[in-house]
Amino acid sequence: MTTAPLLALRSVSKKFPAVQALDTVTVAVNGGQIHALLGQNGAGKSTAAQIAAGLDTPDEGHVEVAGSPVLFGGRADAIAHGVGYIPQADSLVDDLTLVETLALSQTHRVVRRRKLTARLRTTASQAGVPVALDTPARHLSRGERQLGELVIALAQGARVLLLDEPTSALGPREVETLFDHLRTVADSGVAVLLISHHLGDVRQVADTATVLAHGRVIHTGPVADIDDRTLARTIVGDEVRTPPPRTGREPGEDVLVLSGVSATCGDPVPVRDVSLRVRAGEVVAVVGVAGNGQRALAEVAACRIAPVTGTVSSGQRVAYVPEHRVDALLPERAAWWSAMVTRLREPAFSRRGGLDAVALVGAASALFDRHDVRPRNPDVAVTALSGGNQQKLLVGRELDNRPDVAILHGPTQGLDLVATRAILDEIRRAADAGTALLVISADLDEARQLADRLVVLSKGRIIADVPAGELDDTVLWRLTSGLPSAEVAPGRTAAGNAK
Repeated sequence: MTTAPLLALRSVSKKFPAVQALDTVTVAVNGGQIHALLGQNGAGKSTAAQIAAGLDTPDEGHVEVAGSPVLFGGRADAIAHGVGYIPQADSLVDDLTLVETLALSQTHRVVRRRKLTARLRTTASQAGVPVALDTPARHLSRGERQLGELVIALAQGARVLLLDEPTSALGPREVETLFDHLRTVADSGVAVLLISHHLGDVRQVADTATVLAHGRVIHTGPVADIDDRTLARTIVGDEVRTPPPRTGREPGEDVLVLSGVSATCGDPVPVRDVSLRVRAGEVVAVVGVAGNGQRALAEVAACRIAPVTGTVSSGQRVAYVPEHRVDALLPERAAWWSAMVTRLREPAFSRRGGLDAVALVGAASALFDRHDVRPRNPDVAVTALSGGNQQKLLVGRELDNRPDVAILHGPTQGLDLVATRAILDEIRRAADAGTALLVISADLDEARQLADRLVVLSKGRIIADVPAGELDDTVLWRLTSGLPSAEVAPGRTAAGNAK
């Protein structure tokens, strides 16, 4: 007798205005299995996960749990059926502990803190996950928050776990830790559906992979039966092109200078006594385990917050792509507003004392074409765009203005291979045009390929600042993992002099 999958989408279709998000999609996830859902941005991955999690309903087809068709009445109903969901942007409330967050979901009865604490502690122990139950979420690192949501879902009775791009903002050490725990959870019989664009993630942890393209399933099978090159071509449709080479021009004068800067913006770790210079035409990548002061560094460098001590000197035109793209978009409006919001005061877009909507939509359409934002319709709500297309819109908007300085926090976070390559091309072109770029990245390989200099941030301090070619993989891994490395002298600058 064959055991029914713990979760299945059966011939599910979903259409949004101008977008066929899913077209007769069937995906089945068995207990004890980690099943990767792959595809380019806009392929329908997140829509499939949201339907499976009870956050949306299919136009056609249905969801099955343990072989029985269900029509979820919402997220709480899906939880009651044992379906846990961990979104790309975590849902923890900064001021609440994990115990208090679990209590929020217990709306049907009186809850006792002691019992909830015991339940979470037992669940964490069974899953082998170390979590701080009584620490407010704002004091947890990104990796700790991810594991906290995992434990909460299991404590709610999840037999199915849906994870949307769980590694997109994690450092390599945190990714390895997460995958170790996911394998333990799967080995206990839980079904795991993992949405990811990292082929390394899939190879490292997944048993089975399903590939979506334009809302349709184009491949399903064991990961061991397909090599990386074939899998990449299945996802992308053709070879990923080689990035254009940099012009090789020498960087110009200092454009962004931080001197002895300390700052905080609500992150668990502030930046402390940071000194950093970025020259015109130079790309400086900041790497390190997430939650080590990256957000505070980005905010103070972009002049969004004032330093507590020290000084920041910058060019007049500063572009900024924040860690969370929603902070820079207008979710309640059509996408053209988000594309053009930084240019509303330009004379070309004013008419009789007001805004010239026709000119604005026309310029937004041109931006969509230049940066391959899909669908090519700036009148759709920005929330109708996939995360990758939102990111292409945002990066394109900021770099199109030829800024003196650009601060980009995780510019390729959550993007597929093609969208990532497009964003990296934009960054290279901006540098070649003379922009000074500070790029904060959790992807070490990407940072090394892109940057002229690498800055390693640990516990809010810069522990290395060297030309990108001077750090081999082992030394860089040790530094970003918080391990000491004798190969890099403390306080070394890009020129090799003591600070």
